[in-house]
Amino acid sequence: MSTTPTLESLLKDSGLADKAQQIEANLVRLQWGSAFVIVGVSGSAIVAIAPLFREVPHEKVTAFYKRLLEHNAYMGGMASFAIQPDGWVILHAGRALKGIDAQEFAAMVAGVGRFADQFDDQLINEFYVDQPESTNQADVH
Repeated sequence: MSTTPTLESLLKDSGLADKAQQIEANLVRLQWGSAFVIVGVSGSAIVAIAPLFREVPHEKVTAFYKRLLEHNAYMGGMASFAIQPDGWVILHAGRALKGIDAQEFAAMVAGVGRFADQFDDQLINEFYVDQPESTNQADVH
């Protein structure tokens, strides 16, 4: 019978523990270039979220949503863009905690991190040039 791994054991076994900054129990933050990924365990699921923008852009909203869907297709299911109820535009991936191994965990977290780092600058340049306060860049020091 397989055991359900902990976030701590997945971070250690995947080699990501040194990159992880503890936020609270079962929640860590990892930096990927100009983006960051929050990884957490919630119930029986593990989720990696890269918060990118506090809100959708004020202009070219339809073009923005189209671009997010195009990026979702490009990522082939490894991660996807979503809008949270509070308005944040995020890139995320998740799955059941049971049965995940360190290699799959590392691929999920790194995939979200790499795609977030790739797409945040592209989306900022295309849609947020006049709204720097809406990007996560204001939080990175």
